[in-house]
Amino acid sequence: MSRVCVFGDVHGNLPAFEAVLAHACGCDAFWCVGDTVGYGPFPNESVNRVEELGAKCVSGNHDLGSSGGISLLDFNVYARAACEWTGRNLEERTREYLLSLPLRQNPMTDFLVVHGSPRDPVWEYILSSQEAAVNFGQSSEAVCFHGHSHAPAAFILSEEQKVDLVIPEDGTEIVLVDGFRYLLNVGSVGQPRDGDPRACYVIYQPGKEVVSYHRVPYPVTEVQEKMAEAGLPSILIKRLAFGR
Repeated sequence: MSRVCVFGDVHGNLPAFEAVLAHACGCDAFWCVGDTVGYGPFPNESVNRVEELGAKCVSGNHDLGSSGGISLLDFNVYARAACEWTGRNLEERTREYLLSLPLRQNPMTDFLVVHGSPRDPVWEYILSSQEAAVNFGQSSEAVCFHGHSHAPAAFILSEEQKVDLVIPEDGTEIVLVDGFRYLLNVGSVGQPRDGDPRACYVIYQPGKEVVSYHRVPYPVTEVQEKMAEAGLPSILIKRLAFGR
């Protein structure tokens, strides 16, 4: 294994996903932090691509909500409407796949993959150093890849138990240092919310022990038009253009 593509929060946005996979050409392994469906208009196609890649994948709240694995009562009105639409349009094999996904994966020794956080893989957002510190105490792995907030972030715990936050940009590299620990939010492929509408993902290089962040443009208008045809909430359509 020379290069691992780590991605998540595809949210049924197949054009963004395909753009990421084209950009990540040469990766020989794939890890997914969940929420392959929800919000976007291509749920079955997106899940099919994850399966074709043989990705080590976990379940996210939208995966569970859309497939009937959890109640939709805790979702906001727009997310609930998107999950309801997705649920009505899921093929049975797609639903079965989503319901089969674990909440945690250890694709390599000392690496953890979750959607939200080690403490609460389904729902928790890690947005502050204080929340990161608590979650470092909830796992033993040196590196945890996660998503859920749709905004890339790197929380780094030093040997002195100090938590530092890095907000990665396109091309940012995080060097994994022995004795340090990392909570790495890989951002969102299908619905970024950090003010940059480009799809976001990371590449991990075993041996070199480097994680690099990447942003990739994709045909946003094409996805917006398909969402409008499907009758998905307009706020979800508009926000794609702004990354908010």
